Amino acid sequence: MDEGPRFAEMISKIAHELRSPLTSVKGFSSTLIRRWDRFTDEQRFQFVETIHSDAERMARIVSEVLDLARLETGRLELHLQNVDLAALATAAAGHHKALPGSERVEVRLADGLVAHADPERLTHVLGNLIENAIKFSDEGAIVVEGRTSPPTVELSVSDQGVGIEPERLEAVFSGPGPTAQKATPSGTGLGLYLSKRLMEAHGGSISVQSSRGTGSTFTITLPEAAPGE
Repeated sequence: MDEGPRFAEMISKIAHELRSPLTSVKGFSSTLIRRWDRFTDEQRFQFVETIHSDAERMARIVSEVLDLARLETGRLELHLQNVDLAALATAAAGHHKALPGSERVEVRLADGLVAHADPERLTHVLGNLIENAIKFSDEGAIVVEGRTSPPTVELSVSDQGVGIEPERLEAVFSGPGPTAQKATPSGTGLGLYLSKRLMEAHGGSISVQSSRGTGSTFTITLPEAAPGE
């Protein structure tokens, strides 16, 4: 795809990603403003919690777009450190607790599993995989697991959702497709494209295994903990 049309598609996808949480924020805040006295304190708290969660989601999308711009211009700086993956995965899952189905996320990471990574960027990547798994599976556990495979560490997110057609597996990390293209667990394509670029910047990788109708497993590979840090 030429750079002009590709850029236009990317802008369209970004706008699409922002529209859903923005609509939620506007809807819930408007309801609270107009009908505050009709709700209990518990209901108000739930509304505010949803607004906060969607505002965080928009902030993450904006941060990811900025990272993509930095990657494209070679100006991305990673702040690498040894990262406790169990704590990071738990935090990443918590960012999506307002999404229906988020209660199905199970973090099965043993304490002491550590990778050498930028914690903020890794949280974005893992959060994107968890969000996709929630959105594209109606039932069944969504499992976050990890293992060491020296000199690397692997993190995987597995779901029991709709899966991806074999002919589309190679394209899920290649960036946004046509606007009219049917959504799959690859989402709009922007998040996974950025995830791939970020993992490559870490000296790692991201891959997927999937079958239509039986779910998907996305696996991140990162350098293991650096000694002395």
